[in-house]
Amino acid sequence: MPRHLLLLSLLPLAACSYGTAPSGVYPSYFLSSVDGKSLPVTFESDGSVLLAGSLDFGNITRARAEGQVTGLVGYRQTVRHPDNSITASHLELNYQIQDGMLHIDLCPPLAQCIVSEELVGPISDSHSELVLTLYLGGTPRTVYRYFPSLPD
Repeated sequence: MPRHLLLLSLLPLAACSYGTAPSGVYPSYFLSSVDGKSLPVTFESDGSVLLAGSLDFGNITRARAEGQVTGLVGYRQTVRHPDNSITASHLELNYQIQDGMLHIDLCPPLAQCIVSEELVGPISDSHSELVLTLYLGGTPRTVYRYFPSLPD
């Protein structure tokens, strides 16, 4: 078999083997702290406790223009409520990387949100933590620190 045909036959396997995280970010991150407090942390007025959170950039990304990348990120949170019930949520959210800044839109695709809510922070390199600030209606609120997750 000619070498170029062999390489072409292996491309689909290579594409399926690894996530397609954009350059500058690691494929997945785990939440380590909220406003400088390690997890678990009380994060809602009803006493709900944030137990865990993560970001997964292993989904398809698209280059839009020079220096701009868009795609979907998996956003997970596990919360213990005052009645001791636990909920785990998973959303696929839109993100954009432009000029070294990551923007994650917390309004799910196709939803109509009244107030803009997004996580924003700089990307220094793919092995560094992400320090993302929650902006609610353009006003900075909470700071979330995510560390790169090691592969299983």
